[in-house]
Amino acid sequence: MKLEVFVCFQEWEQAIDLVRKAGNVRRFLSSTFHSVRYTFLEALTYLKAAQLSSGRRKKEKRQLRKCAQKTIHLIQGWAKNGNVNVVLYLYILEAEFAVLNGKNKKAKKSFNAAIATSRRNGFLHDRALAHELTSAYFKAQGDDYWRNYHAECSRACYQEWGCGEKVKKLDANMMIDEKG
Repeated sequence: MKLEVFVCFQEWEQAIDLVRKAGNVRRFLSSTFHSVRYTFLEALTYLKAAQLSSGRRKKEKRQLRKCAQKTIHLIQGWAKNGNVNVVLYLYILEAEFAVLNGKNKKAKKSFNAAIATSRRNGFLHDRALAHELTSAYFKAQGDDYWRNYHAECSRACYQEWGCGEKVKKLDANMMIDEKG
């Protein structure tokens, strides 16, 4: 899925463009896994796009938040119906929603829960993503210690997962941050 690649490489503008062009593709996806994964990536894309929208585009930010909430609500329904595999997704989305709303304590708690859940369940690529999003959160907070810690954990997970291009991008970003 293109959306998976855009999210993996944190290409949020391309991701939101793709989500908008695609519309509601869930009914066309061939399996429950793909439908659930797409829904998670869609919600995450809406949240990140809302976070990145500037202050002069308040209407767009509200629309993105509303789309994210609607999509998150779908995932919450699946969790209530017994799909335990979506709990990790909910933690990541709760964390990003808290970031969007300036609720730092909730964001930290949810990021930590996402990392712990992905580790416990062996979802290496999701743990890498959770660490990377957590690193970005701490960077925005100006906390270099935790930013670096989570960046290194993210890199290690992507390396173990075998995502060499992502590791190269993370290394390049770390070098830029060190020079900056």
